[in-house]
Amino acid sequence: MLERIQRIALARVLSDLIEADFIVEEKEMDFFEEAISKDGFCISEAMLIEAKRMDFAKAMAILKELDGPTRDALVETLKRLSLSDGTCVPLEAILICCVDMALRADAHVLSVPTGSISIENMTAIYVEHADGTATDAAIRESLPQIEAELARAGFDFVYIPAVARDFRALGADYLHKVVKYMIPSASASRIDDVCQSLCSLSTARFCRDLLCRKMGICLTDRTPSLLIKVNESDLIDAFGNDDAERTRFSNFLQVGLTEEALPTILRLTSAYRTMINAEIYAKPRPASHKFLYSGFHRSLFDLIAYGKEAKACRLVFDFSAHAAKVCFETEDGSERIVLKLSPQEAVLYLMIARKSVEGDGLDWREHLSKTEKQALLHEYNLLYRHVGKGNSVSEYKDRTQTHHIKTRIKVLTGIANAEMFIPEHVRQGAKSFYRIKATRDWVRFILPV
Repeated sequence: MLERIQRIALARVLSDLIEADFIVEEKEMDFFEEAISKDGFCISEAMLIEAKRMDFAKAMAILKELDGPTRDALVETLKRLSLSDGTCVPLEAILICCVDMALRADAHVLSVPTGSISIENMTAIYVEHADGTATDAAIRESLPQIEAELARAGFDFVYIPAVARDFRALGADYLHKVVKYMIPSASASRIDDVCQSLCSLSTARFCRDLLCRKMGICLTDRTPSLLIKVNESDLIDAFGNDDAERTRFSNFLQVGLTEEALPTILRLTSAYRTMINAEIYAKPRPASHKFLYSGFHRSLFDLIAYGKEAKACRLVFDFSAHAAKVCFETEDGSERIVLKLSPQEAVLYLMIARKSVEGDGLDWREHLSKTEKQALLHEYNLLYRHVGKGNSVSEYKDRTQTHHIKTRIKVLTGIANAEMFIPEHVRQGAKSFYRIKATRDWVRFILPV
């Protein structure tokens, strides 16, 4: 029997698979109800609700801790679900491949907020942090075969130097005119910068300046890889029973590559094809002599032209008035990014931050002494009464609130050092506390007098 958190993670993956082809079939619902029943994985309604608040990457990290036979059984369950309506389509197959490779091979799954600029599903991008590697040479040598193989399987393969070459092939005058048309308010120097970036972009700079700093996709493995956009899924954050907010996440599979890149890609597409019993539509290669504002060419242009580069920020709590204002402020104070939290969540986050810069973090032990708990509650309620219309609580520990705080920070864009502000639960022997990594220099408290 799976543990509770593992059943929640499985529910997240099952729901992503059902929604993968944008159609929820009646037979898929029948199979799903059987899978979550007491005779199946025993997934309750409360677990289904929690699953909608867990991102796909977190679910995969939890399921990866299962033993081998259980992982095999889960993959087979997904295959049966995909065929419950008689057809396994490409978007279902790539998700199952993603789960299979993450659970039974050394592949990574990443989930990031989609934001205003996204990459299309079934896009496979060659990524690495250095240029001129042996793997890059192997990709260049086999580029026509790799492009053709992935296109036949329905993927759009992206090799960044080839995309830059497409932009160079337009000619300087044509490209300059188009960029000026697309961004009419831009200065001449800004237009020149955009043109230069489009024409000279390298794989390493794409990963560093665009993927990480603008899209928040910081690769977990620095080795050369194939980064495949698998799907998008919604996370629900509930402030109350009737009020829910959805945040869309993009999910990627990162598969490591070596100098044997072509054989690896052939194995991947072969495994993918074995799951599909529907027609695969090959993706044609775009014409490079025209400015393409579609597919990956559009994503890349938008990232360079409109993408906001992340900046280092400090965390600011402003409780000076009868309101809980929390934001991230750039070092020069020129920009503020608001963190939307309820009053209780804002107070809890402030307590975590303050206890972190003063010591280990906010005490989260299950059995606190009466004196210790009363002291922490007194400190909490002094703040909560000020910003929460005079209300108070009898318990400050709330895992739902800490999870919501984490999610809210993760979906914000433009914060280069966001990781240091995400609360984490730490156990050290008998100690248990929530803390952030930021030091006092990175946190500012403006409290009522």
